[in-house]
Amino acid sequence: MSLINYSRYKYTPDEMAEDEFLSRFVVRNYEFHEIFDDIKSMDFNVANQHYIIIGQRGQGKTTLLRKIMLEVNKDEKLSKFLLPVKFAEEQYQIRSLCRLWEEIADYLQTIHEDEFEDILDNLEKHFEDDDYELKCFSYLEAVLKSKNRKLLLLIDNIDELLGKLKEKEQRQLREILLTSSSFVIVGGSTKMLEQHFDYKKPFFEFFKIVKLQGLNRDESLSFLRAIGVAEQKEKIEAIIKNEPQRIETLRRLTGGVPRTLVMLFDIFLDEDGNAFEDLLKILDEATPLYKHRMDDLPPMLQDIVHAIAINWDGMLTKEIAKKTKLASKVVSAQLKQLEKYQLIESESVGKNKIYKIQERFFNIWYLMRHGRKKDRQKVEWLVKFLVSWCNQYELENRSKKLIELIKENKVSESYAFHMSEALGYAGIDMVIESNMKTSVKDYLESISSKFSNELSKSDIELLTEASELSRSDDLENLLKALKRIKYPSKIIIESINYVANKIFRNIEILKILLPIEQQNMITAEYINKYISALEHLLQEKFTESYAKFIDILQKTKSENLEIDLSPYYKALLIKKQYYKLKEFFEMPEYNLKDKNKPIWYALMTIMQNEFPNEIKKMGSELKESVDEILKQAKKLEKDYGI
Repeated sequence: MSLINYSRYKYTPDEMAEDEFLSRFVVRNYEFHEIFDDIKSMDFNVANQHYIIIGQRGQGKTTLLRKIMLEVNKDEKLSKFLLPVKFAEEQYQIRSLCRLWEEIADYLQTIHEDEFEDILDNLEKHFEDDDYELKCFSYLEAVLKSKNRKLLLLIDNIDELLGKLKEKEQRQLREILLTSSSFVIVGGSTKMLEQHFDYKKPFFEFFKIVKLQGLNRDESLSFLRAIGVAEQKEKIEAIIKNEPQRIETLRRLTGGVPRTLVMLFDIFLDEDGNAFEDLLKILDEATPLYKHRMDDLPPMLQDIVHAIAINWDGMLTKEIAKKTKLASKVVSAQLKQLEKYQLIESESVGKNKIYKIQERFFNIWYLMRHGRKKDRQKVEWLVKFLVSWCNQYELENRSKKLIELIKENKVSESYAFHMSEALGYAGIDMVIESNMKTSVKDYLESISSKFSNELSKSDIELLTEASELSRSDDLENLLKALKRIKYPSKIIIESINYVANKIFRNIEILKILLPIEQQNMITAEYINKYISALEHLLQEKFTESYAKFIDILQKTKSENLEIDLSPYYKALLIKKQYYKLKEFFEMPEYNLKDKNKPIWYALMTIMQNEFPNEIKKMGSELKESVDEILKQAKKLEKDYGI
């Protein structure tokens, strides 16, 4: 059962009962008081400051606007003269400044009929007048003055409204807001107004900007406590009390965006797929907005956003330049534009910056829509969340649970497909993955689902395929099959000690160094060189070991052959050959750093005094793996004196 009923409030907090809404308003109090206290202290005999709340989708802009409206109505002093006028999020009918005044009049006549029973009707009587556009505002203001009323205009998506106005109308509106004491605007926008940065535009630095940042740790805990209904609070409290690190990991991965945080929190608690279906619905509903956002970008910026979004993790300028095949100077200039309009965000690392898509929900949408089929790109976000939230046992239990749901016909095709793909890339046991994939494929085919053709093969299928190819002369397809094997090695660091002290020359070493399914597919030449390189390293014959290892790298690269070399890298850590390991990982022709991120960040943890910025790039989902590598290395050093 879904922990949170999104359908009631995911986009429409205005529809929630007032008492329930106020009881759940536990974050954004600082921003609320910043604006509300200013409103309370305003002199409404003169023109006042106007505001725009900036925050990505799901940050709480609409919620904050409603909170301001309710508190103004409750305030003993303000409620006597100040009327909040809260616009719907989408105002398609407003295409001119005059239409804005008409909508305000319509709102007053509808909501405050006793006081403004014919304000719109009287306004429309002048529709045929030549100077109607000028009379429109003047008449509205005259009625307000006659009633001793002021208006607080709460306009969500104000950037879209202003964008519909002609520049002449924008200048008229600016003049009205600078001179009239009848209105105060508090708007909401997902992005900074382009005009805010252009001194030639009417609204250059005109509005006071209030930015909504991601929730911090304490805010996230308060938020999750507030959103659950009574019977669910116990479950939430148990997680907060016993496993608060899970919520902190989730907070970091979502950027602390409230809507994304609660949605993904629900997905990981709900194993029946209901919450995932909510997510897919919201992604579908967001498609027009996000597609419009991308379509509005010039081709070069689209290319850069694509590179960053597909990568998910942060990227340096030089990495983006390499992906887009653009000069670094060109990329740097374009990144400044994207950052200014809050499409991306950056974190300084010394003289460089790491760039990410600012709105993680947009990044999820992009991967789901544009990630390659039969590739982990499409579900990369879900892999990251699963690995950060679940341990190995829990991941494999989720796989078994998925099989049960399919048997009971209690799961949708989209959930079955996406969850099985993500779990397959999360490193579960090969047999469990194979059973899960078989079950999912049979189910998808039985309902003629489009996903049946997109489902990737299990690792056992790939190994079987490769094994069959190894007995033929079809080397090209054999290598393709080997490259598609995706599961992480099960080798643990104690295997190195076993190799070093007991059976260097015994053929049984194959069972330790390589998964058994690959033993018949890798030539004896590579096995012998690998064992020899590892033996020389552990015996501290470093020069000979490095030469053999480089030879392995060169030949496997030339033949496009993938061999798990992680025991060698871990042995380098144990033997304290830190600079040599760093040198290997930074050789651009082999891309070892990306293939062995946990080992790389274990190395950077050791060397962080010399390279303090590199460790900042580590995703929080890797921390447990890195800590395990470092712990095992210390244990071997202590127990065996390696």
